[in-house]
Amino acid sequence: MVELLRIDERLLHGQVATTWVNAVGPDAILIANDEAATNEMSKLALKMAKPAGCKLAIKTLEEGAALLNNPKSKDIKIFVITRTIADTLKLIKATDQIHRVNIGGVKKREGGKMVAAAIFLNDEDIADIKEMTALVDEVEVRMVPSEPRTDIRKILK
Repeated sequence: MVELLRIDERLLHGQVATTWVNAVGPDAILIANDEAATNEMSKLALKMAKPAGCKLAIKTLEEGAALLNNPKSKDIKIFVITRTIADTLKLIKATDQIHRVNIGGVKKREGGKMVAAAIFLNDEDIADIKEMTALVDEVEVRMVPSEPRTDIRKILK
């Protein structure tokens, strides 16, 4: 069962490994990213950032969706991390297990405008988020769990 999906350009790093993992309380972390899953150096760095007492799976988007759709996953509390909004939308469309999305860190790209601290969105991101909000129960913006949740729809108005 997916407890939360977080979008973070840096994937698994100190802030996520400590504050978010403590807040979510997962049994396992799933990093769903094609590049990370196929890059041995990325895998090694992510494994080093993994908090103790928590399993870690680094999968492509397709493999991540298969893992989430496996009936055995329903009894496991999973914290999913993706790198981009586009990847997140693809994953959401490939499984019905994701209900809550947290947008944490989206770096500036061409055409991107800052909509919140450390979150830069371009027109494609905004279109993807609008589609995403129709498919899941909640899409929030928060850097750390102690901050109040902000519904992305309030920001995009």
